[in-house]
Amino acid sequence: MNNFGIINWLVLLVYFVAMMILGTQVGKSNSSTESYFLGSRKIPWWAIGLSVMATQCSAVSFIGMPGWGYTSGLQRLTYTFQFPLVMVILMTTFVPFFYNTKVVSIYEYLEKRFGSKSRTLMAFIFLLSRGLQTAVVMYGPALALSMITGADPKVAILIMGVFAIAYTVFGGIAAVIWTDVAQMFVIWLGVILAIIIPVATAHGGLGEIFSNAASHNLIQGLDFKFGLDNPYSFWGGLLGSGFLYLTYLGTDQSQVQRVLTAKSIRETKLSLSLAGFVVPIQTLAFLFAGICLFTTFGGKTFDNSDYVMLTFITKHLPVGIAGLVTAGVFAAGMSSVDSALNSLATVSINDFYKKWKPEASDEQCLKVSRIMTLFWGVFATVFALVLGGLGSVLDIINVIGPMFYPCMLSAFTLAVFCKKGNEKGCIAAIITGLVVDLYMFLGTNIGSLWWNFFGFLVAFAVGYIVSIVTNKNEEVATAGAEFSYETATGNQLTISNVVKLAVAGKIEEKDEDGYYVVPGKLDKIGYALIAFFVIQCIILALI
Repeated sequence: MNNFGIINWLVLLVYFVAMMILGTQVGKSNSSTESYFLGSRKIPWWAIGLSVMATQCSAVSFIGMPGWGYTSGLQRLTYTFQFPLVMVILMTTFVPFFYNTKVVSIYEYLEKRFGSKSRTLMAFIFLLSRGLQTAVVMYGPALALSMITGADPKVAILIMGVFAIAYTVFGGIAAVIWTDVAQMFVIWLGVILAIIIPVATAHGGLGEIFSNAASHNLIQGLDFKFGLDNPYSFWGGLLGSGFLYLTYLGTDQSQVQRVLTAKSIRETKLSLSLAGFVVPIQTLAFLFAGICLFTTFGGKTFDNSDYVMLTFITKHLPVGIAGLVTAGVFAAGMSSVDSALNSLATVSINDFYKKWKPEASDEQCLKVSRIMTLFWGVFATVFALVLGGLGSVLDIINVIGPMFYPCMLSAFTLAVFCKKGNEKGCIAAIITGLVVDLYMFLGTNIGSLWWNFFGFLVAFAVGYIVSIVTNKNEEVATAGAEFSYETATGNQLTISNVVKLAVAGKIEEKDEDGYYVVPGKLDKIGYALIAFFVIQCIILALI
């Protein structure tokens, strides 16, 4: 796979230059840390939704999901079929809290609720996990480019690193979101071509593709058999992947931060709803592309399922189009890298630098923010280069990634839902989550997706028990108390307290747009997402 050609290289170069121009242009208005980290809370909901989808669709998805479809058919739909339900939970719990408190880093909420120790510990864990995972995200598309073009993977890593760092440093979160929007369309183009070309070239058209797929059991619905060694069953998808996405989209700064850029609660919910409806369809498109390619390649066996999409790009796409789809591989990778770099800088500044130097002006913080973005970009690039010489480390880190999620979700669940939760319980939950997942990794055969579910249950239980044992019987705010999201602290900032105040008429249930501000209340769009989820399950159960 090394006959890439000058035209394809030029197309790829044009893509990189276009992303650079777009990122730097939209970031010209950055004059404060609020604009750099939150886009002055003026980003439209549809752009945020597309950015969420682009970040969720990494280069691993772009290359790997068609490979899944080729070898396993629709079975891996369980990976994202629970997305609508996850979005409903987020829209009625975490998101209203984080948005209304006007935090920049979500770990600020932990300090408001518990104290500085829990904030610092969780922020450090985020920096560690996201910093390492960013390197992995860079390494994946670099390997793909190497196979497609014959270029040295290290060169590809440097190319991605330089461009992603450059527009993120100058453009901030606005550059991240708007380049993600553009990159989302490039990603979709690659998937659409992987469907259209096989259909157009198959002798029997779409009928032949479906016939071939059915005869090889590629068109099959949900597997309802429960098994801890089968993470892609209905139960593994609902609980394992469900808790993974709850954590990733609800308690990971890189994801929550883009939602905080919205103009209002209404727009945060619309952005999440867009992702909730489209991501499962997007996954279906990726998998169906692989099913179509099964006919194109005559069911040929590949040493690695990732080679399916890579072979299609190099062997079946015309000159120019191959370069554009290769850009899609980079788009999928860069959409995750830029988000990670901006969020790493956000946490570095808000959770560490400002606490270390509280007298720093906003101008100084903005300057240091750009420096920290550069630092994390260089860190991820260097570590990605190291991965190239270690081989097996890539697999290890991909497995270790989910280890951090149970401790994150348990900490925030304790904070948001439990009025008797305290900092000692929060820290106990964090430590327990890390230990339990390490045990499942080293001492069991439990599928990695299940770690999110079981790790969370144990960590949360320990955190709650420790909180109860050590609780000092703090007074919970009464319904008649003066309340403000921005100034409230301690157990005032729990769902139960906010609901109590709303019932007593002390705070408004809805905003001026008619969307619920109070947690636990479903808007019409929430009911639509639940209906979509149920319809999905019925269809997948019948095929």
